[in-house]
Amino acid sequence: MSFIGDGMAGVVQAVANVTALIGRPPVVVGGLAVMCRLSSPYRATTDLDLVDRLRGPAPHLQVLRAGEGAEAEQPAAVLLPTRFGPVKVDVLEVRQVEIDEPSDDPGDRLHASSHAWADDTATPVTIEVQHSRGGEPVRVTTPVAEPGPLVAMKLQAVMNRAAAKQGTDLQDVVRLALDPAVRDRLLDQIEGCDRQMAADIATHVDLWLVRRRDASLRWIHATAGGDLTRDDLDLAAELLLDATVG
Repeated sequence: MSFIGDGMAGVVQAVANVTALIGRPPVVVGGLAVMCRLSSPYRATTDLDLVDRLRGPAPHLQVLRAGEGAEAEQPAAVLLPTRFGPVKVDVLEVRQVEIDEPSDDPGDRLHASSHAWADDTATPVTIEVQHSRGGEPVRVTTPVAEPGPLVAMKLQAVMNRAAAKQGTDLQDVVRLALDPAVRDRLLDQIEGCDRQMAADIATHVDLWLVRRRDASLRWIHATAGGDLTRDDLDLAAELLLDATVG
């Protein structure tokens, strides 16, 4: 996947820097992962989101915060220096107990299960970005979350976000669901996921794309590239809900 943009150059360089610090390529989720999966990326991103299943000798966040020039950000992030300037890296941790003993709350349960799903099924993607100053492009290969887990994560994230981020998350969900190059794979992944997770996905689809559709559309229209229509949200909801009962 190729991009052009100064902010994106910093994010991709941050992936390389994280790899050097933790000793292996990180599992990328969030905006960068969405842009890698869409056939026509509609926005850029200036931060980096990673999953950590806490299986290594030390948590990713601890290692990154100990890096030279790094600055801790709350609650679970670090400003990581790159040759293009500092990049915020959010680390989303999943403890095995959250999978073995799921929460009774569908939001908390989906947060843990969707991030674990992303980590378990991520596939390698080569990401390249050209900086405006020219020179050699920045290029990395790292595991990137698949469309199904991305939709599950984005749906769950909406609840605790500011309106601007809510609009971006919801727009990502709808665009992934409607992208002809991605849709079939996404729906197959949701049809094949754990039944409890499918039910939790359905709960969040119903909340944001059906019962609160008008508010969701307003948030989407306030974001970059927010030209989706009510019909788009209705179709995305129909496709995703059908997949959750597959």
